[in-house]
Amino acid sequence: MTEVRERGGKTRLDANDEHFEAFWKGQIKVYKKLFGPIGPEQIHLQILATLPEFQRRGHGSSLCKWGMELVQRDDLKDMTVMASPMGYKLYTGLGFEKAATFYIQAPGEEETVVLQAMIYRPTLRKIAKIEDVDGACAMI
Repeated sequence: MTEVRERGGKTRLDANDEHFEAFWKGQIKVYKKLFGPIGPEQIHLQILATLPEFQRRGHGSSLCKWGMELVQRDDLKDMTVMASPMGYKLYTGLGFEKAATFYIQAPGEEETVVLQAMIYRPTLRKIAKIEDVDGACAMI
């Protein structure tokens, strides 16, 4: 936040302390309600951003796919994110599902930020090897 202000961002709403606090408190409230019960068996994307000059080159997709692979490899339940309107298309294209739509509004302001709580649930599970008297068999 300090760097944004020093670079002339004092007038930007996302650099305003009240807006920033409302944004984070709103996200935390939704996270606890929707994804908190899942516990530590998930990956939650907190902040995924790409500088404008590097957007649309697959960097965000690559980071998400890496996390998705970790979810499967470590047999976690899912991966979650609070998607902005810009990120919504990215996450939907990667197989995330919308869990809820929520709105954040700073006190005394008319502008509202609309976010999508999204979840990725791996469809492929590891094959468990079960030994029996005749040898090994695979079970999904």
